[in-house]
Amino acid sequence: MKWLLSIATATGTWPKTMPDAIKVLVTGAGSGVGQSILKALHISDLETEVVAADIDPLNAGLYRADEAVIFPRVEAEAEALAWFRENLPKLNIDVLLIGSEFDLEFFSKHRVSLEDETGTLICASPLETVQIAADKFRTYEFFKQNGLPHAQAKVPQNLAEARAVCSDYGFPVVLKTRTGTSSRHVHVLQNESELESLFEGVPNPMIQQFAGTVGDDLRYEYTCSVFKCKDGETLGPFTARRSLRSGTSWIVEVDCFAEVEEATMQIGSCLPSMGSLNVQMRNGPRGPIPFELNARFSGTTAVRAHFGFNEVDMFLKSYYLGQSIEPPKVRKGVALRYIEEVFVEDADIGGLFTGPLPHGTVNSWF
Repeated sequence: MKWLLSIATATGTWPKTMPDAIKVLVTGAGSGVGQSILKALHISDLETEVVAADIDPLNAGLYRADEAVIFPRVEAEAEALAWFRENLPKLNIDVLLIGSEFDLEFFSKHRVSLEDETGTLICASPLETVQIAADKFRTYEFFKQNGLPHAQAKVPQNLAEARAVCSDYGFPVVLKTRTGTSSRHVHVLQNESELESLFEGVPNPMIQQFAGTVGDDLRYEYTCSVFKCKDGETLGPFTARRSLRSGTSWIVEVDCFAEVEEATMQIGSCLPSMGSLNVQMRNGPRGPIPFELNARFSGTTAVRAHFGFNEVDMFLKSYYLGQSIEPPKVRKGVALRYIEEVFVEDADIGGLFTGPLPHGTVNSWF
Protein backbone atom coordinates (compact mmCIF):
# COMPACT_ATOMS: atom_id res chain seq x y z
CA MET A 1 0.00 0.00 0.00
CA LYS A 2 2.93 2.33 0.68
CA TRP A 3 3.98 2.08 -2.97
CA LEU A 4 0.50 2.90 -4.23
CA LEU A 5 0.43 6.04 -2.10
CA SER A 6 3.87 7.13 -3.32
CA ILE A 7 2.82 6.72 -6.95
CA ALA A 8 -0.37 8.74 -6.45
CA THR A 9 1.57 11.53 -4.74
CA ALA A 10 4.39 11.60 -7.28
CA THR A 11 2.20 11.67 -10.37
CA GLY A 12 -0.14 14.36 -9.02
CA THR A 13 -3.50 15.05 -10.63
CA TRP A 14 -4.11 15.25 -14.38
CA PRO A 15 -5.24 16.76 -16.58
CA LYS A 16 -4.32 20.22 -15.35
CA THR A 17 -6.84 21.52 -17.89
CA MET A 18 -8.90 19.33 -20.18
CA PRO A 19 -7.37 19.46 -23.70
CA ASP A 20 -9.26 18.97 -26.95
CA ALA A 21 -6.73 16.21 -27.65
CA ILE A 22 -4.11 14.65 -25.38
CA LYS A 23 -0.69 15.60 -26.68
CA VAL A 24 1.63 12.62 -26.30
CA LEU A 25 5.38 12.50 -26.86
CA VAL A 26 6.86 9.06 -27.61
CA THR A 27 10.62 8.61 -27.13
CA GLY A 28 12.49 6.01 -29.15
CA ALA A 29 9.88 6.43 -31.86
CA GLY A 30 12.10 4.70 -34.39
CA SER A 31 12.47 1.50 -32.34
CA GLY A 32 10.17 -1.49 -32.56
CA VAL A 33 8.73 -0.55 -29.17
CA GLY A 34 8.25 3.09 -30.14
CA GLN A 35 6.52 2.20 -33.38
CA SER A 36 4.29 -0.23 -31.49
CA ILE A 37 3.27 2.57 -29.11
CA LEU A 38 2.45 4.82 -32.08
CA LYS A 39 0.20 2.11 -33.54
CA ALA A 40 -1.57 1.55 -30.20
CA LEU A 41 -2.21 5.30 -29.93
CA HIS A 42 -3.61 5.32 -33.46
CA ILE A 43 -6.30 2.72 -32.65
CA SER A 44 -7.24 4.20 -29.27
CA ASP A 45 -10.68 5.81 -29.08
CA LEU A 46 -9.09 8.84 -27.38
CA GLU A 47 -8.31 12.01 -29.30
CA THR A 48 -4.53 12.33 -29.32
CA GLU A 49 -1.89 14.47 -30.97
CA VAL A 50 1.38 12.57 -31.23
CA VAL A 51 4.94 13.89 -31.20
CA ALA A 52 7.51 11.30 -32.24
CA ALA A 53 10.91 11.81 -30.60
CA ASP A 54 14.21 10.07 -31.27
CA ILE A 55 17.97 10.65 -31.22
CA ASP A 56 18.43 9.86 -34.93
CA PRO A 57 16.53 11.46 -37.85
CA LEU A 58 16.88 8.26 -39.90
CA ASN A 59 14.39 6.32 -37.79
CA ALA A 60 11.15 5.60 -39.66
CA GLY A 61 8.74 6.17 -36.78
CA LEU A 62 9.59 9.88 -36.74
CA TYR A 63 7.79 10.35 -40.04
CA ARG A 64 4.46 8.81 -39.05
CA ALA A 65 3.35 11.17 -36.28
CA ASP A 66 1.77 14.62 -36.15
CA GLU A 67 5.12 16.19 -35.21
CA ALA A 68 8.68 14.95 -34.84
CA VAL A 69 11.64 16.15 -32.77
CA ILE A 70 15.24 15.07 -32.16
CA PHE A 71 16.49 15.04 -28.57
CA PRO A 72 19.93 14.41 -27.00
CA ARG A 73 20.97 10.95 -25.85
CA VAL A 74 20.05 10.45 -22.21
CA GLU A 75 23.60 9.24 -21.59
CA ALA A 76 24.46 12.95 -21.77
CA GLU A 77 22.30 13.35 -18.69
CA ALA A 78 22.63 17.09 -18.02
CA GLU A 79 22.05 17.99 -21.66
CA ALA A 80 19.04 15.67 -21.99
CA LEU A 81 17.53 16.91 -18.73
CA ALA A 82 17.87 20.52 -19.86
CA TRP A 83 16.29 19.66 -23.22
CA PHE A 84 13.21 18.05 -21.68
CA ARG A 85 12.81 20.80 -19.09
CA GLU A 86 12.75 23.37 -21.88
CA ASN A 87 10.88 21.52 -24.61
CA LEU A 88 8.12 19.58 -22.84
CA PRO A 89 6.36 22.85 -21.89
CA LYS A 90 7.28 24.47 -25.22
CA LEU A 91 5.68 21.56 -27.11
CA ASN A 92 2.70 21.51 -24.69
CA ILE A 93 3.22 17.81 -23.98
CA ASP A 94 0.58 16.29 -21.70
CA VAL A 95 2.01 12.76 -21.47
CA LEU A 96 5.44 11.26 -22.20
CA LEU A 97 5.65 7.57 -23.12
CA ILE A 98 8.96 5.72 -23.32
CA GLY A 99 9.68 3.69 -26.45
CA SER A 100 13.36 2.97 -25.83
CA GLU A 101 14.70 0.90 -22.97
CA PHE A 102 17.79 3.11 -22.96
CA ASP A 103 15.59 5.98 -21.73
CA LEU A 104 13.95 4.07 -18.88
CA GLU A 105 16.35 4.66 -16.00
CA PHE A 106 16.80 8.33 -16.94
CA PHE A 107 13.07 9.05 -16.78
CA SER A 108 12.50 6.87 -13.72
CA LYS A 109 15.26 8.77 -11.91
CA HIS A 110 14.03 12.22 -12.96
CA ARG A 111 10.29 11.59 -13.31
CA VAL A 112 9.08 13.47 -10.24
CA SER A 113 11.22 16.56 -10.82
CA LEU A 114 10.35 16.71 -14.53
CA GLU A 115 6.65 16.32 -13.79
CA ASP A 116 6.81 19.11 -11.21
CA GLU A 117 8.76 21.45 -13.51
CA THR A 118 6.97 20.77 -16.81
CA GLY A 119 3.45 19.59 -15.91
CA THR A 120 3.96 16.55 -18.17
CA LEU A 121 2.86 13.14 -16.90
CA ILE A 122 5.69 10.63 -17.46
CA CYS A 123 5.12 6.88 -17.71
CA ALA A 124 8.08 5.42 -15.81
CA SER A 125 8.03 2.68 -13.18
CA PRO A 126 9.86 3.05 -9.83
CA LEU A 127 13.64 3.10 -10.18
CA GLU A 128 14.20 -0.17 -8.30
CA THR A 129 11.75 -1.97 -10.59
CA VAL A 130 13.46 -0.56 -13.67
CA GLN A 131 16.88 -1.62 -12.37
CA ILE A 132 15.70 -5.15 -11.50
CA ALA A 133 14.24 -5.58 -14.98
CA ALA A 134 17.30 -4.10 -16.70
CA ASP A 135 19.73 -6.51 -15.01
CA LYS A 136 19.01 -10.14 -15.90
CA PHE A 137 20.90 -11.44 -12.86
CA ARG A 138 18.89 -9.18 -10.56
CA THR A 139 15.79 -10.46 -12.36
CA TYR A 140 16.82 -14.03 -11.47
CA GLU A 141 17.43 -12.99 -7.85
CA PHE A 142 13.98 -11.33 -7.73
CA PHE A 143 12.28 -14.53 -8.98
CA LYS A 144 14.22 -16.65 -6.48
CA GLN A 145 13.63 -14.40 -3.48
CA ASN A 146 9.89 -14.25 -4.15
CA GLY A 147 9.45 -18.01 -4.52
CA LEU A 148 8.68 -17.74 -8.23
CA PRO A 149 9.75 -20.29 -10.85
CA HIS A 150 13.31 -19.59 -11.99
CA ALA A 151 16.38 -21.06 -13.65
CA GLN A 152 19.58 -21.04 -11.59
CA ALA A 153 22.17 -18.45 -12.62
CA LYS A 154 25.67 -17.33 -11.66
CA VAL A 155 28.04 -14.53 -12.61
CA PRO A 156 31.48 -16.00 -13.43
CA GLN A 157 34.44 -13.66 -13.12
CA ASN A 158 36.55 -15.46 -15.71
CA LEU A 159 36.55 -18.38 -18.14
CA ALA A 160 37.73 -20.85 -15.48
CA GLU A 161 34.74 -19.99 -13.28
CA ALA A 162 32.46 -20.19 -16.32
CA ARG A 163 33.72 -23.73 -17.04
CA ALA A 164 32.94 -24.73 -13.44
CA VAL A 165 29.42 -23.29 -13.66
CA CYS A 166 28.73 -25.13 -16.91
CA SER A 167 30.04 -28.36 -15.40
CA ASP A 168 27.71 -27.89 -12.45
CA TYR A 169 24.62 -27.05 -14.54
CA GLY A 170 25.29 -29.34 -17.49
CA PHE A 171 24.85 -28.32 -21.13
CA PRO A 172 22.94 -26.71 -22.70
CA VAL A 173 23.33 -23.46 -20.76
CA VAL A 174 22.60 -19.84 -21.65
CA LEU A 175 25.50 -17.42 -21.82
CA LYS A 176 24.25 -13.83 -21.94
CA THR A 177 25.03 -10.29 -20.94
CA ARG A 178 23.36 -9.05 -17.76
CA THR A 179 22.04 -6.04 -19.68
CA GLY A 180 20.88 -5.81 -23.27
CA THR A 181 17.98 -6.24 -25.62
CA SER A 182 16.79 -8.05 -28.76
CA SER A 183 18.78 -11.22 -27.94
CA ARG A 184 22.11 -9.44 -28.46
CA HIS A 185 24.98 -11.36 -26.79
CA VAL A 186 22.64 -14.27 -25.95
CA HIS A 187 23.99 -17.75 -26.76
CA VAL A 188 22.61 -21.20 -26.02
CA LEU A 189 25.80 -23.22 -25.51
CA GLN A 190 25.88 -26.90 -26.34
CA ASN A 191 29.43 -27.71 -25.23
CA GLU A 192 32.63 -26.36 -23.66
CA SER A 193 34.14 -25.52 -27.03
CA GLU A 194 31.34 -23.03 -27.68
CA LEU A 195 31.86 -21.55 -24.21
CA GLU A 196 35.56 -21.00 -24.86
CA SER A 197 34.97 -19.34 -28.23
CA LEU A 198 32.14 -17.04 -27.10
CA PHE A 199 32.74 -16.17 -23.43
CA GLU A 200 35.23 -13.32 -23.90
CA GLY A 201 32.96 -11.62 -26.44
CA VAL A 202 30.03 -11.23 -24.05
CA PRO A 203 30.15 -8.03 -21.96
CA ASN A 204 29.19 -8.33 -18.28
CA PRO A 205 28.38 -12.05 -18.70
CA MET A 206 26.22 -14.42 -16.70
CA ILE A 207 25.45 -18.11 -17.15
CA GLN A 208 21.99 -19.53 -16.57
CA GLN A 209 20.48 -22.97 -16.72
CA PHE A 210 18.54 -23.43 -19.92
CA ALA A 211 14.92 -23.32 -18.79
CA GLY A 212 13.23 -24.69 -21.85
CA THR A 213 13.44 -26.82 -24.94
CA VAL A 214 16.03 -25.98 -27.60
CA GLY A 215 14.53 -24.60 -30.80
CA ASP A 216 12.41 -21.78 -32.18
CA ASP A 217 9.13 -23.67 -32.16
CA LEU A 218 6.15 -21.47 -31.29
CA ARG A 219 5.33 -23.73 -28.33
CA TYR A 220 8.49 -22.89 -26.41
CA GLU A 221 8.44 -19.12 -25.80
CA TYR A 222 5.81 -16.89 -24.17
CA THR A 223 5.45 -13.13 -23.97
CA CYS A 224 3.00 -12.01 -21.29
CA SER A 225 1.89 -8.79 -19.66
CA VAL A 226 0.01 -7.28 -16.75
CA PHE A 227 -1.12 -3.68 -16.38
CA LYS A 228 -1.03 -1.83 -13.07
CA CYS A 229 -3.64 0.94 -12.85
CA LYS A 230 -3.18 4.15 -10.88
CA ASP A 231 -5.61 2.89 -8.22
CA GLY A 232 -3.45 -0.22 -7.74
CA GLU A 233 -5.67 -2.69 -9.60
CA THR A 234 -3.75 -5.20 -11.72
CA LEU A 235 -5.35 -6.03 -15.08
CA GLY A 236 -4.57 -9.07 -17.16
CA PRO A 237 -2.82 -11.18 -17.84
CA PHE A 238 -2.26 -10.97 -21.55
CA THR A 239 -0.60 -14.19 -22.68
CA ALA A 240 0.82 -15.20 -26.05
CA ARG A 241 3.19 -17.72 -27.56
CA ARG A 242 5.74 -16.50 -30.04
CA SER A 243 8.62 -17.29 -32.32
CA LEU A 244 11.49 -14.84 -32.68
CA ARG A 245 13.52 -13.41 -35.53
CA SER A 246 16.64 -11.43 -34.54
CA GLY A 247 15.26 -11.01 -31.05
CA THR A 248 11.90 -9.64 -32.26
CA SER A 249 8.52 -11.35 -31.95
CA TRP A 250 7.77 -12.50 -35.49
CA ILE A 251 4.83 -14.89 -35.12
CA VAL A 252 2.54 -14.31 -32.13
CA GLU A 253 -0.34 -16.57 -31.09
CA VAL A 254 -2.69 -14.86 -28.63
CA ASP A 255 -4.85 -17.05 -26.39
CA CYS A 256 -5.51 -17.92 -22.75
CA PHE A 257 -2.55 -20.07 -21.73
CA ALA A 258 -3.36 -21.27 -18.23
CA GLU A 259 0.15 -22.61 -17.69
CA VAL A 260 1.62 -19.07 -17.70
CA GLU A 261 -1.26 -16.95 -16.39
CA GLU A 262 -0.71 -17.65 -12.68
CA ALA A 263 3.03 -16.94 -12.77
CA THR A 264 2.44 -13.71 -14.72
CA MET A 265 -0.07 -12.44 -12.16
CA GLN A 266 2.21 -13.46 -9.26
CA ILE A 267 5.07 -11.46 -10.74
CA GLY A 268 2.78 -8.48 -11.28
CA SER A 269 1.66 -8.58 -7.65
CA CYS A 270 5.25 -8.76 -6.34
CA LEU A 271 6.83 -6.00 -8.40
CA PRO A 272 5.52 -2.40 -8.31
CA SER A 273 5.09 -0.92 -11.75
CA MET A 274 3.49 2.06 -13.45
CA GLY A 275 1.39 0.69 -16.27
CA SER A 276 2.87 -2.19 -18.26
CA LEU A 277 5.04 -5.02 -16.97
CA ASN A 278 6.17 -7.48 -19.62
CA VAL A 279 7.20 -11.04 -18.64
CA GLN A 280 9.02 -13.45 -20.94
CA MET A 281 8.98 -17.18 -20.26
CA ARG A 282 10.44 -20.33 -21.77
CA ASN A 283 8.60 -23.64 -21.73
CA GLY A 284 10.40 -26.89 -20.90
CA PRO A 285 10.30 -30.06 -18.82
CA ARG A 286 9.48 -28.10 -15.63
CA GLY A 287 6.84 -26.03 -17.35
CA PRO A 288 7.10 -22.33 -18.20
CA ILE A 289 9.98 -20.55 -16.44
CA PRO A 290 10.17 -16.72 -16.44
CA PHE A 291 13.61 -15.44 -17.41
CA GLU A 292 13.20 -11.77 -18.33
CA LEU A 293 11.19 -8.70 -17.34
CA ASN A 294 10.56 -5.40 -19.11
CA ALA A 295 9.22 -2.59 -16.92
CA ARG A 296 7.86 -0.77 -19.97
CA PHE A 297 5.79 -1.10 -23.09
CA SER A 298 7.12 -3.84 -25.36
CA GLY A 299 7.55 -4.60 -29.02
CA THR A 300 4.24 -6.49 -29.03
CA THR A 301 2.27 -3.51 -27.62
CA ALA A 302 0.47 -3.02 -30.94
CA VAL A 303 -0.36 -6.74 -31.17
CA ARG A 304 -1.83 -6.62 -27.66
CA ALA A 305 -3.75 -3.46 -28.50
CA HIS A 306 -5.27 -5.01 -31.62
CA PHE A 307 -6.52 -8.02 -29.67
CA GLY A 308 -8.10 -5.88 -26.94
CA PHE A 309 -5.31 -5.26 -24.38
CA ASN A 310 -4.34 -1.68 -25.29
CA GLU A 311 -1.88 -0.74 -22.54
CA VAL A 312 -1.21 2.70 -24.04
CA ASP A 313 -4.92 3.54 -24.07
CA MET A 314 -5.30 2.17 -20.51
CA PHE A 315 -2.38 4.28 -19.29
CA LEU A 316 -3.88 7.50 -20.66
CA LYS A 317 -7.29 6.71 -19.23
CA SER A 318 -6.08 5.53 -15.81
CA TYR A 319 -3.12 7.79 -15.03
CA TYR A 320 -3.95 10.91 -17.06
CA LEU A 321 -7.75 11.04 -17.12
CA GLY A 322 -8.22 9.25 -13.76
CA GLN A 323 -10.79 6.84 -15.17
CA SER A 324 -11.57 3.39 -13.78
CA ILE A 325 -10.57 0.71 -16.29
CA GLU A 326 -12.80 -2.27 -16.96
CA PRO A 327 -10.93 -5.58 -17.29
CA PRO A 328 -10.15 -5.80 -21.02
CA LYS A 329 -11.62 -8.61 -23.09
CA VAL A 330 -8.75 -10.15 -25.02
CA ARG A 331 -9.60 -11.88 -28.30
CA LYS A 332 -7.63 -14.87 -29.53
CA GLY A 333 -5.77 -14.77 -32.82
CA VAL A 334 -2.42 -14.79 -34.60
CA ALA A 335 -0.19 -11.87 -35.60
CA LEU A 336 2.35 -12.30 -38.41
CA ARG A 337 4.99 -9.60 -38.78
CA TYR A 338 6.28 -8.32 -42.14
CA ILE A 339 8.54 -5.58 -43.52
CA GLU A 340 7.14 -2.12 -44.35
CA GLU A 341 8.61 1.11 -45.73
CA VAL A 342 8.07 4.78 -44.90
CA PHE A 343 8.61 7.13 -47.87
CA VAL A 344 9.76 10.73 -47.44
CA GLU A 345 9.22 12.56 -50.73
CA ASP A 346 11.54 15.25 -52.10
CA ALA A 347 14.05 14.71 -49.29
CA ASP A 348 17.73 14.02 -48.98
CA ILE A 349 19.67 12.57 -46.07
CA GLY A 350 21.44 15.82 -45.27
CA GLY A 351 18.17 17.72 -45.09
CA LEU A 352 16.76 15.25 -42.56
CA PHE A 353 19.69 16.02 -40.25
CA THR A 354 19.47 19.81 -40.54
CA GLY A 355 15.87 20.85 -41.12
CA PRO A 356 12.43 20.28 -39.64
CA LEU A 357 11.30 16.70 -40.21
CA PRO A 358 8.55 16.27 -42.82
CA HIS A 359 5.72 13.75 -42.69
CA GLY A 360 6.29 10.41 -44.41
CA THR A 361 3.84 8.15 -46.20
CA VAL A 362 3.12 4.42 -46.21
CA ASN A 363 1.66 2.75 -49.31
CA SER A 364 -1.49 0.66 -49.23
CA TRP A 365 0.08 -2.31 -50.93
CA PHE A 366 -2.65 -4.83 -50.30
